[in-house]
Amino acid sequence: MVDLSSKRRMAAQVLGVGETRVRIDPEATEQLQDAITRESVRGWISAGLIWVNPKKGNSRGRVRARHLKKKKRGKGQGSKKGAQGARVGKKRVWVTRVRMLRHILKVMRDRGDITNENFKILYKQVKGAQIRTRRRLDEEIAKIGRR
Repeated sequence: MVDLSSKRRMAAQVLGVGETRVRIDPEATEQLQDAITRESVRGWISAGLIWVNPKKGNSRGRVRARHLKKKKRGKGQGSKKGAQGARVGKKRVWVTRVRMLRHILKVMRDRGDITNENFKILYKQVKGAQIRTRRRLDEEIAKIGRR
């Protein structure tokens, strides 16, 4: 039996897969002894003496079957317990809103709808909670446009 572990490792690196997926033609073991460079390994790959086994996936069938049987959880108004702030914290709501407004401002600046100076002013107003909603932001932009 000829040891081809170094060739297998080299082929795995060339092909970009794990060593266990690399297959070598058992008939060509003597020929492959000469393959000592990556270039020669590439040649054997193109000749079809070295190839990659397809990936094996894990079947999700049983998991899917279990989910089909599972009863859906009610999330309607009648199932909600606790105040609105208990379900989603005030800070989380604030961070989401500010990120949304900042994103809109950046898009408008990149598109050329507002100048860089106006962007800076509006950005600070969003940060200072002078602008809290999309509607208010649109109103401020319209006001700036009239100036």
